[in-house]
Amino acid sequence: MKVSVIVPVYNVADYIIKCMDSLINQTLKDIEIIVVNDGSPDNSIKLIEEKYNDDRIKIVYKKNGGLASARNSGVMYAKGEYLFFLDSDDFIALNTLEEMYNEALKEKSDIVFCDFYKYFRDDNKTPLKLIPFYDKENKKSIITGNPSACCKLIKRDLYLKYQIKFLEGYYFEDIAIMPFLHATTTNFSYVEKPFYYYFQREGSIINKTKYDFKWEDIFGSLENLKNKFISYNLYDSCYLELEYTYIEALLHAANLRFIDYPEGIKNIEKVAEIMKKDFPHFQKNPYYKKENFKYHIFCTLFYHKQIKILKLIRKIMKGRRSND
Repeated sequence: MKVSVIVPVYNVADYIIKCMDSLINQTLKDIEIIVVNDGSPDNSIKLIEEKYNDDRIKIVYKKNGGLASARNSGVMYAKGEYLFFLDSDDFIALNTLEEMYNEALKEKSDIVFCDFYKYFRDDNKTPLKLIPFYDKENKKSIITGNPSACCKLIKRDLYLKYQIKFLEGYYFEDIAIMPFLHATTTNFSYVEKPFYYYFQREGSIINKTKYDFKWEDIFGSLENLKNKFISYNLYDSCYLELEYTYIEALLHAANLRFIDYPEGIKNIEKVAEIMKKDFPHFQKNPYYKKENFKYHIFCTLFYHKQIKILKLIRKIMKGRRSND
């Protein structure tokens, strides 16, 4: 078996057929499709059973435990040489697995990365780089890439060797472990083609409009990641890459989650404390320096807890966008 594709399923009846069609019709045929029914209350699984008669599909049933739990369960059943994670509201190009697998064989890669589309509908998709700061001369640059478990063909032996487990019960379960996995190998390939279609739908974790206390899971996920680096003696050698991961996850992305909500204001102090303790010289980080001026302004103001100024800047920016 060449590739095991793990597809967690929960309440995706409107999307699951497009996802499954993209797998059933892959040009690489020697695959298994492990569908993990994470206690889904809708008819997603019934739709799969009624439409497909393909012995490559294996359905695993479990109580609802969230995305991380479903992925961990799927890995237990995987037999493939490589693993590929596909979220059930997303889909992939039909040549994805063949091109990535052939690249893995050619380069003897432990991990093969690909780019992705941020997908809204057929006539509205934006290609994005998975590893914006990729540098062929700096193998550690892959650690700074998108921490998603998706868009990656991962050698199962590597995955098992480092006892990779997604952090169950948490949001941001990817960032809790994937940058560490990237740091464990220098044998990788990067196919710079957008094979993966990352669907943007209302109700998904990143598209919520009200404050969600689960956003605070980012702190536990990052702590888990840091401890992994320390446990395997990677903290010092990959300090800059880990530092940038914290910059992006806390000073940049987290400010968008916390700053607009009264419930989130207390976390701004927590972000500043973590950065001052662990990464007090973040502005010298070489990856951070490659970011644009706006990125620097937001991170610096957030670090210094200049909330009123940040809110004013964002209000002005929103006004400009609405007038365009």
